[in-house]
Amino acid sequence: MVRFAVIGTNFITDYVLGAARSCPDFKLMAVHSRREERAREYAEQWGAPLWFTDLESVAACPEVDAVYIATPNYSHKEYAIQMMRAGKHVLVEKSGAANAREWEQMMEVAKENNVVLLEAVRTAFNPNYARIREALPKLGTLRRAILSSCSYSRRYDNFKQGIIENAFVPELANGALMDLGVYTMNFMTGLFGMPQDITAAAIKLHNGLDGVGMITASYETMLVTMFYGKVAPSANHCEIQGEEGYMTIQGMSAPMKVSITYRDGTTEELPLEDIPFRKDLAYEVQAFIEMIQKADGSEAPFNARSLTSFKVMDRAREIMGMHFPNDDIV
Repeated sequence: MVRFAVIGTNFITDYVLGAARSCPDFKLMAVHSRREERAREYAEQWGAPLWFTDLESVAACPEVDAVYIATPNYSHKEYAIQMMRAGKHVLVEKSGAANAREWEQMMEVAKENNVVLLEAVRTAFNPNYARIREALPKLGTLRRAILSSCSYSRRYDNFKQGIIENAFVPELANGALMDLGVYTMNFMTGLFGMPQDITAAAIKLHNGLDGVGMITASYETMLVTMFYGKVAPSANHCEIQGEEGYMTIQGMSAPMKVSITYRDGTTEELPLEDIPFRKDLAYEVQAFIEMIQKADGSEAPFNARSLTSFKVMDRAREIMGMHFPNDDIV
């Protein structure tokens, strides 16, 4: 049994806790919120026996083995390092850090303290993602991929009325790339690795944050174009093209239907697991728990994949002229 504390009590935490109920070795032990009333209410809502209003108490609690961090991106490194130095394993919501330098620092602290660090990116742990990877050779030499992760944020209406919430604050290291583009980025780097070069462009909102963006990554034999945004809806159909056929993917962050159309016109639908909406989040929690239990370093390739993604996103932000205060902190 792995005893968890959650730091952050938002709707993302709700989704993760709801899915984690299916993990047999998951136990919610504690809740942290800066507001006492919120901490107590959230603990009662999810059946946690303990609640805290200061991080020092979470770090010192002997009844907590691991923490899930779902606070704004700018705080991830600070909170994660504090917990890891106290011997806690850390599952941190995407984006796991504000930039590649922060993620490297977090990885080093995890190593020094012999704990597991993992970024909670659902695309990395969904079993249907593995079906996509296994089927890629059927496409022959890959030439092009088009990946899309766009939605209309429920907070954008407030933004247009002058009410600026967490999702649209540059100082918190968020925005379209860090919130939704990270899905396309992790998907790409997991399948194809580090690109040779990238181009990038964004449409910025009045406060300088990206509302929509596009990144094209160049590989030796192929191009990958990633579309992402928070201010317009999309069907988010994705496609990977090869010399022998093309693969269409419905629901990139949580694949629901994947098919291959070959050059001769025949089609093949990949057998996927039927996963209820948002229940795929249980896979990232279960993988994290197993990494803790096995203590065999199996998180390393996932953390390397996250680091590659951060390096590409850092370069994209540089091209687009998007700077976070965290970028100035050494």
